[in-house]
Amino acid sequence: MTQLDIVICTYNRAADLQACLAALAAQRGANEGWRVTVVDNNSTDATPGVVAAWAARDSPPGLRRIVERTQGLTPARLRGIRESVADWVAFVDDDCIVAPDWVAEALRFAAAHPEAGAFGGRVLPDWGVPPPPHLKRHGWLFAEQAYGDAPRMVGNLVGAGVVLNRRALAAVGWTRKPYLADRTGVGHVSGGDVEIGCRLAAGGYPLWYAPGLRIDHRVAPARQRMRQLLGLARGLGAGAELVSLMGAPDPEAWPDRVRRQLREEIRRHVASTRYVINGRYPWQDWLIRAAFLAGQRQQHRILSRDAATRKRLGGLWGDPNREARTENPSP
Repeated sequence: MTQLDIVICTYNRAADLQACLAALAAQRGANEGWRVTVVDNNSTDATPGVVAAWAARDSPPGLRRIVERTQGLTPARLRGIRESVADWVAFVDDDCIVAPDWVAEALRFAAAHPEAGAFGGRVLPDWGVPPPPHLKRHGWLFAEQAYGDAPRMVGNLVGAGVVLNRRALAAVGWTRKPYLADRTGVGHVSGGDVEIGCRLAAGGYPLWYAPGLRIDHRVAPARQRMRQLLGLARGLGAGAELVSLMGAPDPEAWPDRVRRQLREEIRRHVASTRYVINGRYPWQDWLIRAAFLAGQRQQHRILSRDAATRKRLGGLWGDPNREARTENPSP
């Protein structure tokens, strides 16, 4: 029988966690074969009490809380992987509300696609109130994922609700050595979700979009403010530059090649200011794009001056097991 461990990594979001666990406790059609682990990443709020209250009801099944002292999403996820045993592991964010049949659909899809490296479903931002147009246009800042109504293979998956094949994840080395730290609570630099997907795809494990798995991703009002949007965009830009290096077919040529591309993109973006002035380009969109480019430029400068990091990370997608062979060379 297919087994699923659901891992929820959380940091000081007790109210969101309460709603997330309530949605999991209300699952139907999946009476066995799954359990839930909450990885508490040093919360100082009511998180322990929230988990204890649900655990006392024995719902959702197998609920337990473990504490990961190393701050950051990647260390928390790694702890969740290492504390679980099922063949399939799902990362459900603490601000995600899964549909009532989400677990049953996940178990069904996993059983039907044992060759998959990972799969994920339809993830839609829940703004709480009707959002302004610029938020609708930038759902990607909040892990929006909607590729239609039919299952299909995709190039990558968002981390909210991604279901991972444990065997594949170990085979490509992520459980041994992830490279991107992802969110740490003191900044927005991200890219860990993309790293996982790229390493699985490079290792020959397909990624699937499964629209039957519906998640509403709650976006708190404070995170909808322009200042927060710009921070997210800047961090995603920095993460994109790391991912670019890791996928570079020629890491030695990467700094100059990408520098030229960035200069041209920035030049075009600055030139587009006139469209903002005459009202043909929304200023919110212009600022978000500018923040993304700023994150790319800053990260590119750092990486261009760090030859050791370029050598370690450059071109990893083409050879996901290169690090393993370097650490354990053949006799």
